[in-house]
Amino acid sequence: MDNSRFLIAILIVLGMLFLYQELLQWRYPQQYASKSKSGDLLSRGETKPAKSVSPTSPAAQPAAGSEPSVAEAQRPEQTGSPALKRSPPEGVVAGSVRKASQRTIRIDTSFYRAMLTSRGARMVSLKLKKYRETDQPDSPSYEMIRTGDRLPMGFVVTTDGVTTDDAEVDYATVSPANVEVSPGALSRVEFVGKSKSGLTLKKVFTFRDSSYVFEITGEVTGSSRPPEATGLTISQPLRALPGYRDYPTLQADVNGKAVSESEQALEKGLQPLSGPIAWAGFGDRYFLAAFIPQSPRNGRLMMDYVGNEADARMLFDGTARVASRVYVGPKQLDILEAADPSLSKAIDLGFWGIIALPFLRLLKLFHHFVPNYGIAIILLTVLVRLVTLPMSIRGQRSMMKMQRLQPQVERIREKLKGDSERLNREMVDLYKRNHVNPLGGCLPMVIQFPVFIGLYEALLNAVELRHAPFIAWIRDLSAPDCLPIPGMPAIPFTDLHGIPVLVLLMTVTAFVQQWISPRNPDPNQQKMMMYMPLVFSLIFIEFPAGLSLYYFSSNLLGVVQQFILNREFKQYSPVATA
Repeated sequence: MDNSRFLIAILIVLGMLFLYQELLQWRYPQQYASKSKSGDLLSRGETKPAKSVSPTSPAAQPAAGSEPSVAEAQRPEQTGSPALKRSPPEGVVAGSVRKASQRTIRIDTSFYRAMLTSRGARMVSLKLKKYRETDQPDSPSYEMIRTGDRLPMGFVVTTDGVTTDDAEVDYATVSPANVEVSPGALSRVEFVGKSKSGLTLKKVFTFRDSSYVFEITGEVTGSSRPPEATGLTISQPLRALPGYRDYPTLQADVNGKAVSESEQALEKGLQPLSGPIAWAGFGDRYFLAAFIPQSPRNGRLMMDYVGNEADARMLFDGTARVASRVYVGPKQLDILEAADPSLSKAIDLGFWGIIALPFLRLLKLFHHFVPNYGIAIILLTVLVRLVTLPMSIRGQRSMMKMQRLQPQVERIREKLKGDSERLNREMVDLYKRNHVNPLGGCLPMVIQFPVFIGLYEALLNAVELRHAPFIAWIRDLSAPDCLPIPGMPAIPFTDLHGIPVLVLLMTVTAFVQQWISPRNPDPNQQKMMMYMPLVFSLIFIEFPAGLSLYYFSSNLLGVVQQFILNREFKQYSPVATA
């Protein structure tokens, strides 16, 4: 009975893990869709253009150091599914980009290289210099602008109940073709143009060095009466990105509440959000591009899926001028908080974020002392083990005492099998005499489950692990562990052409830990316990290498701990039954 409780606790923890995954897939179907489901979506053209190359894939990227042409950056993508080509929402006129000769302006800072076009005064490209598309040394800088029918950083004006963007406006500018942003200085790029209705539109971009934040202002003049509303718009396709379950979403913080909407939700239609807008834009697992309104801040956030891309429009009533800061960069906690404290909500750490966030901060702290995130993960593992050590030792000691008492328990059951009331009293007396808590081995495992999930979320969402090397073949702790073997076929149901060394080591250490732990007298339960490491290896085979490294390190420390406890319990003798 007592070993059954232990087995039940194990199954509960596993069940909770699977239920947690299912909950994520139900609550966030786009971000946490299974691989097969994601493949089905791609095949139907609902997430990624059919038979086309993603602009952010290595095959579609220009050579390192080169800039994409305006025509390429503005070329609408073919979705392969006419059903997705929806008209703009009622009352909105979406400008379509025309292929025409236009001026481009390149902005160089130490953090990124951006390119603006005079057609619509939109952003054509923004490449992060400190991040790469892949983990290869010759990989180009990471492109943040994913173009569809429209380019981001648009200015919108509402007159007579119709909201029109400036995508077709031919702006003029006196700025040079190349703008080098000097440290400590501000560089302004000003655009002036006229809409079809005769309104004068002015957009000003202000850049500074060593920052992922720039400013944008939009102003409308030339009307006998002020516009009903003005605003800013940002749009992009929500196609799947390379990596483990990396699906972009429309993210925002309105009225103090963070929202993350998938393509599926946007396709169904969402009601506008009204109130103070802290920020709004698009984010994936590791990067964020978002407006941070400055003046005004109270407005309406319109969210929709138009054509082949999602669209987020901020509208502010009764004003002819809007000003906003724009963050375009990594979802790195300290950088986000420095830009705006509310941006930390863009890192989606799930329900257990209150636990995951301290782990993320600790990981950064350890990396400050050891410039290798693999070693930082090992140090984090040691710290977690030390914190949970008293509870873990109590649980293991309770389990070992229960195992030592098992022969006496069987004798009592055999002797009193016809008297359940007396049997229960004798069992309670036996446990009291030997200072054993029947639930002592189960509760610590259940209590540690939030720690398990918190670490899972922290390591899974840490942009610091993206392309972070550890040792030898492990060049990216955010990708599945795989020692490449030339000519080796892919592991079934995966894209791995090699050996998952860390996963195998994790499995071996888990087997060793089970082997040296007290044996379960029930042979069926014993077999089930020995199968558990294999189950975990199948789960972890496509997890990021950073997670596998953590659990391998934790298992290794568990083996050492169990070995010491086994030596201690050689001196233990249970109290005899009365």
